[in-house]
Amino acid sequence: MSERPNYLVQIWGLVQGVGMRPFIYKTAKSFDITGFVKNQGASVMMHISGKKEDITGFVHMLTHHPPQNARIEKIQKLSIESEDYQDFRIITSSADQNHLGLLLPDLALCEDCMRDVKTSKDRHFKYAFTNCTNCGPRYSIIDELPYDRKNTSMEPFQMCPQCETEYKNPEDRRFHAQPVCCPHCGPQYQLYDRSGNLIPCEDPIKKVKQLFKKGKIVAVKGIGGYHLVCNAMNKGTIELLRQRKKRPDRPFAVMASTIEAVKEICMVSDAEEETISSNKRPIVLLNKRKVSMLPESVAPGLIRYGVMLPYSALHYFIFDHSLQYLIMTSGNISGMPICYKDRDALSQLNNVADYFLMHNREIRTPIDDSVVKVIHGDTLISRCGRGYAPAALPIDSTATILAVGGQQKASICMLHKGYAHVSQYLNTLNNMESFNEYKQVIDRFSRLLKAEAQFVGHDLSSDNFSTRYAKQLPINKVAIQHHHAHMAGCMAEHQLSNEVLGIIFDGTGMGTDGTVWGGEFLIGTRSTFERVGHLEYVAIQGGEAAIKEPWRTAASYLYSLNCDIASLFPTVDRKDIEIVTKALQHNINCFISSSMGRLFDCIAALILGRTHITYDAQAAIELESILDPSVLDYYAFTVQEGNNEEPLLIGYGDIIKGVLADLNNGIPVPSISAKFHNTLCKATIRCAIKIRERYQINDVILSGGVFENTYFFKNILSELREYSFNVYFNKQMPLNDGGLSFGQAAAAASMIGRESYVSGNSGDDYIRTR
Repeated sequence: MSERPNYLVQIWGLVQGVGMRPFIYKTAKSFDITGFVKNQGASVMMHISGKKEDITGFVHMLTHHPPQNARIEKIQKLSIESEDYQDFRIITSSADQNHLGLLLPDLALCEDCMRDVKTSKDRHFKYAFTNCTNCGPRYSIIDELPYDRKNTSMEPFQMCPQCETEYKNPEDRRFHAQPVCCPHCGPQYQLYDRSGNLIPCEDPIKKVKQLFKKGKIVAVKGIGGYHLVCNAMNKGTIELLRQRKKRPDRPFAVMASTIEAVKEICMVSDAEEETISSNKRPIVLLNKRKVSMLPESVAPGLIRYGVMLPYSALHYFIFDHSLQYLIMTSGNISGMPICYKDRDALSQLNNVADYFLMHNREIRTPIDDSVVKVIHGDTLISRCGRGYAPAALPIDSTATILAVGGQQKASICMLHKGYAHVSQYLNTLNNMESFNEYKQVIDRFSRLLKAEAQFVGHDLSSDNFSTRYAKQLPINKVAIQHHHAHMAGCMAEHQLSNEVLGIIFDGTGMGTDGTVWGGEFLIGTRSTFERVGHLEYVAIQGGEAAIKEPWRTAASYLYSLNCDIASLFPTVDRKDIEIVTKALQHNINCFISSSMGRLFDCIAALILGRTHITYDAQAAIELESILDPSVLDYYAFTVQEGNNEEPLLIGYGDIIKGVLADLNNGIPVPSISAKFHNTLCKATIRCAIKIRERYQINDVILSGGVFENTYFFKNILSELREYSFNVYFNKQMPLNDGGLSFGQAAAAASMIGRESYVSGNSGDDYIRTR
């Protein structure tokens, strides 16, 4: 028997497919530890033997300096009977179909692989599909779990002897890297014209670079789908792409060749540089420099570019000194899902792209690029995609719950065995193509996780495709109010269980009273809430049309204040104004709203003349872009307090009248926009302070799509902290409706745990759960 202490050490979390076993093998060798390590179900398990001080050092390295892509959630160390081990080995994994682990996101090319593809003597030189344990595709190529090559779209590509040697060598960084390949055994790119005819060429990637310089648009198949790509310096090509893609105004993402190239067009902080250079390689929203080399048509009317750096070997090959910026936008017609199958790309994009750069590895799950911004050093997610999704967040629940999200910025969440698995961004569910893709992702999550949902969490709105889908499932249904889901999701991220104040501002969410909420102050927990304040109600005419035509929203506010509408909108047909006015008079196709997002639309229509929009939140984004941050003034406003039992009401009348007065007096539009933003900040802070006085709650949640407005968010955050509030906001999930499914899962889990849910979806049912 050995005199050296023996322990069983087991770790859980994101610990498989991230180089954990090779890391443990090398670390054990360095500390003279003997024993073995293996994957066991969803965990990594090891038997270790060594001197006490060596074991202490080994466990410290494991917990404090794990592989860069690993995330250890739990570690267990148990003393076991001593056994003599001669060395340290990696042994065959133990299968456990009930605990298959976490889904792994796709990761950007690592520094080591980048060195390989740029080294002429390396066998991976200029090979577009180079990867290792620390980088490359995962989620986008998985068929089934466990994550083995045979269960991915790499299965048809048999490893050559050299790749197989690397794959089997624990000392090699490609040890058990499932997509490992090289030019001799892996996928290849080929170039096609828009009719699907192969264009013979020795180097299709070099040819594509030439096409960019000639002003051509190329559909490029990447890791998670197709991009439409062109030279970002070519104004004519960009305008042509807008026409073909039917995307007149929405900004295009830009890929820059290097971080130095990014700094030429944007102001970049240290935190932003760290984020854009991370192995997630998101699109980062960065402030433009005052003088930009790029055409205004890249991001018309906005103060920021969405910029990313190369994240696959292919991307490094399509730049050179004379081509440093590329438009890299999703390969779809606006409003449709991203194309990821070759035949669909050729049929749907042949009137958009001039050429197609395709490869022969199938994409199993399409996934868009992530979009983030950095505020006060924190990375906030606007779109959860490649690198960030699928996400896995712990929630203390034994229930298996499917949460179906909302209509806009759709996502789904499967809570299973204590982890909330959240999907990538799934578009807006306003067409059957997007809805079908959405349902396929639900099926994939169920299959990959071996999860059969017992409950489904859904929104109150019966108009949502997601709610309709949930209601036809033959399982228990848990109705979650939209803004409560936002609050519960943020609470779950920060593992809060106490009562909080949720300040939830967005565009649309069905309330428990049947009206449309969106300017909400809620107090409560993950399972219960009370509405203690909101923006004053207004009747808005036009339904969905009011969102797409902000002048209708503005007309509704003006009508409620007895203001003249026609004089303020000279470009709108008088007959349309008369129709809206009569509809408001007779309450035809009107909805009652407390939406903060609609108030932003109203002001944008009044001061910018933004009567129509072509993409989501365009009016509000432009309103922020135009403001003058040096203006500190604000308008008069009212907060109606009532008695302690009544909700606080932020009035809109004085604010709008102040805006109109400034317009009449010729005050510059940037000043008016700043004063409007400042006013809502002041009103929000006043409400928060009053609610703290009433309920003695000091923890504040900020969530909802309106907080995508950086100026508004930063100012409210700073002022709340100045008044000594503890402020929490979404960091792992989007602030917008992309995080709604996670919030629904968190709320449903808490309700089910308390046995306080009602299987239904009416506001009355929801109220009875409190």
